[in-house]
Amino acid sequence: MNKHSGSIAFLLLATAIPTVAKDLSLEEVVVTAQKREQNAQTVPVTVDTFTSTDVENTGALILEDMQDYIPGFQVGDDVHGGGITQSQLIVRGVEGSNISTGGDPSVATFYDEVYLPKAATTVAFSDMQQIEVLKGPQGTLFGRNAAAGVVNMIPNAPSEETEALLSARIGNYNLQRYEAMGNMALGGLALRVNALTNQRDAVVENFGPSPNDPREQDNQAARLAARWDALDWLTLQLAYDYDKVDNGPKAVLGVLNDRTNFPDPQERKLNTDVIEGRESRGMDAWTAKALFDINEQWAGKFITSYRQFETFNLQDEDGTSDYDVYVDTNNIEDSDIFYNELQFNFTGEYLDLVFGLNYSEEDTFQRTDLRFSTAAAASLASAQVGIPPTLINTLAGPAYEGTYGQESMINTGNFKNYGFYGDADFTLNDQWNLIFGLRYSKDEKAFTWHAPLSDFVIAQAIGENLIFNTENNEPESAEDEWSKVTGRAVVNYQITESAMTYLSYSTGYKSGGFDSLNPNTGKVPLEPEEVTNIELGIKGDFFDRHVRTQVALFYMEIEGRQESIESQEPGSGAAVPTVINTDEEYTGTEITVDWLISDQLRAGLIYTYREQDSEREAHFDSQAQFQGAQQVNTTAPQDYTLTLDWSPELSFGSILFHMDYVFKDNTQPEDEDHQDRFFQVPGYGDDSKLLNARILFVPVNTRVEVALWGRNLLDDKGISQPGGLTGDLLGTYHVGVQDPTTYGVDVKWVY
Repeated sequence: MNKHSGSIAFLLLATAIPTVAKDLSLEEVVVTAQKREQNAQTVPVTVDTFTSTDVENTGALILEDMQDYIPGFQVGDDVHGGGITQSQLIVRGVEGSNISTGGDPSVATFYDEVYLPKAATTVAFSDMQQIEVLKGPQGTLFGRNAAAGVVNMIPNAPSEETEALLSARIGNYNLQRYEAMGNMALGGLALRVNALTNQRDAVVENFGPSPNDPREQDNQAARLAARWDALDWLTLQLAYDYDKVDNGPKAVLGVLNDRTNFPDPQERKLNTDVIEGRESRGMDAWTAKALFDINEQWAGKFITSYRQFETFNLQDEDGTSDYDVYVDTNNIEDSDIFYNELQFNFTGEYLDLVFGLNYSEEDTFQRTDLRFSTAAAASLASAQVGIPPTLINTLAGPAYEGTYGQESMINTGNFKNYGFYGDADFTLNDQWNLIFGLRYSKDEKAFTWHAPLSDFVIAQAIGENLIFNTENNEPESAEDEWSKVTGRAVVNYQITESAMTYLSYSTGYKSGGFDSLNPNTGKVPLEPEEVTNIELGIKGDFFDRHVRTQVALFYMEIEGRQESIESQEPGSGAAVPTVINTDEEYTGTEITVDWLISDQLRAGLIYTYREQDSEREAHFDSQAQFQGAQQVNTTAPQDYTLTLDWSPELSFGSILFHMDYVFKDNTQPEDEDHQDRFFQVPGYGDDSKLLNARILFVPVNTRVEVALWGRNLLDDKGISQPGGLTGDLLGTYHVGVQDPTTYGVDVKWVY
C-alpha cells in the first residue's frame, strides 16, 4: 500500500465531514417583565437577562456572581456583597436600609413568581432558565418593595421532553460542584427533579485559632416539580425547593493598627479568633400554581406559596486575634412567609390587559448578638461613663480577665401586604402603543424590641447595656400601616420591525417600617420611600440584525429613602447600623451592546454611568458628632464589561472561546466616609480589573461537553472601603479583598 494512501484517505474523510461551530447568533430572548411572555426587544422596560448560557460561561452560583454582567446592578457595597443571608441588592445605586427585619429592601426579588424576603434572596442557580433584572420602579405589576427594580429568577419548569443532565465543576482550592437534573413526561403528567452541591476551601489563609476558615463554601440545593394537564383548560403545578448553606464566616482583614499580623490585605492572609464564626441558612418552600384558559382571549393564574428559613451569621468585627479588642456580631433569624396571587390576562387585537390581586403574610424572629471581650468592653464603657478603661478593668477585678460579655436585641414582627393592580397596553397602530397601569398597596406591620440586661459585669454595674437597650430593658412594641397608589404611563414607538423606542413615567413605593436596632422608631417610624422615574430608552437589532443594543437614560427621584449609616449616639459605646431618611436624585445611563461580527465571532459591551444628589436629615455620625441636614453629591464609578465569544469551524466537534474583562472605577477616596489615613492601606483607591476566560469543547456525535476555565486571571487584589463597627473607637478598621485566581474544568453529560 502506498505510504501516502492513509493521509489521502484521511483528507478525503475530513472534507466529507461537515464543519461545526457553536451558534452565536442573536437569538430571541423571552422575558416576563410585564407578567406575560414577550420578546425582550419589544418590552418598553429596561430589562437585562442572565441566561443559562451566561451561568455556564461565568460559573455563577448566586446573584453576587452575575453583578458584573448586568449594568446598574450590584450586590452589596463590599468586595463580596453581604454574603448569603445579608445581601443587599442594589439597582441604579438604590439599596435597602440594612439587615433589619422591620424594614424592607428597595429591590424586590422573586423566585418562580413568588416574592422572597430579604434573607432568602440569594438562591443557588440550580437548573435555572434565566434571571431577569428590571430597572426602575416596577410596583404596578410586581408590587411590594419594587421601588428601584426587580430581580426575577425563573427556574426551568417540567416539560414534555425526556431529558437529563449530569455536570461537574472541579477547580483549585478544592472546588467541587456537582449537579444533576432529570425530566420525564407520562401522559399529561411531567416531573422534573434537580440537585446541586457545591464545596470549596477558603481562598484567604487564616493563621488564627478560629475553627471555620473565612470564605469557605458549602451549598446544597434541590428542587422537585410536577406539572399535570388536568383538563384541556386547566394545568396544575406543584414544586418543592430546598436550599442549605453552611459557609465559613466573612473574611475580615484588619488594617491600620499594630494588632494585625498582616497589615497588607493584598496578601490575602488574616489572623482571626472569631468564636464559632460561620454563615448558615436552612430554607425550604412549597409552591402551587393553577393555570387556566377561560377562552381564546382570557386566561388566568393562581399562585400560593409557603417558605420558611432559619439563618445564623456570626462574623468577626475587629479583624485581629487580639483579645483586648475582640468584638463579633451574630444575626439570627427564624421566619416564614405565606404568599398568594390571582392574575387574569386578556389578549385582544388592540388591547392587552393584566390585572389581579395579591396577599402575603410574614412572621419574623430576629436576634442580633454583640459579643466582646472584657478589655474591649472597658474601652466601650469608657466613652459611656467617662472613666478610663484601665480603671474600669481594675474595678472589674482579675476574675473577669479573659472573659467575654454579650448583649442582644430581640425582635419579632408580623407583616401583612395587600395589593390590587391593573395594566393596559393599547395598540394604536402598527407603530404606536400606549400603556397605563395602577396599583394600590397596603402594608400593616407589628414589631417588637427587647434588649434584656446583660449579665456582663459592666452592664450590671451601670444598670444598662453598653450598646443595645430598650426602656428599663423591658419589651417594647409598635404597629403602624401605610398605603399608596402607584402607576406608570408609557408611550412606545416601533422604529422598524426589530427596533423600538419608549418614554416612560413610573412611580414606586416601599412601605415605612421600623429599625430593629433602634426602638425609638417605634415612636417615630421610618417614612415610606416614594420613587418617581422618567426614562427614555431605545432597544432593538440593527445592521441586518448584527448589532443588538439597549440604551436607557433615566432620572429618578426618591423621597424619604431609608438609608443605613453607621451612627453613634452621644454616650453610647459604639456606632451601630442606623436608618435615616434622605431625599435623593439620580441621573444615569445604562448601555448593553451585542455585536455579531461574523457567524463565528461575537463581542459585547456593558456600561454604567450615574450621578447622585442626596439631602440627608440631621444625624450623629460614627464618631458621635452631630451632623446637620446636608447635601451630598456623588458620582458612581464608571464600570464596564467587555465580552468576546469565538467559535471557529471544526470537523471533529465544536469549540467556543469565551472571555470577559471587567473594569470597575474606584471612587473610594471620594466617599463621604473616606479618611486620608486610608491611603496607608495597600490597594486603597485602586481600580479593579478582572479577566475571566472559558474554553468549551463538544466532540462531534457525543453528549459530552468539556470546558477549561479561569477567573481573575490577572490576580486583581482590589479591597473594599476600610470600616468596622469599632473602627473609630478601638482602631480596628478592616477590609475585604478580591478572591485570587481560580481555575478548573467543567464536564457535562446531556441526554
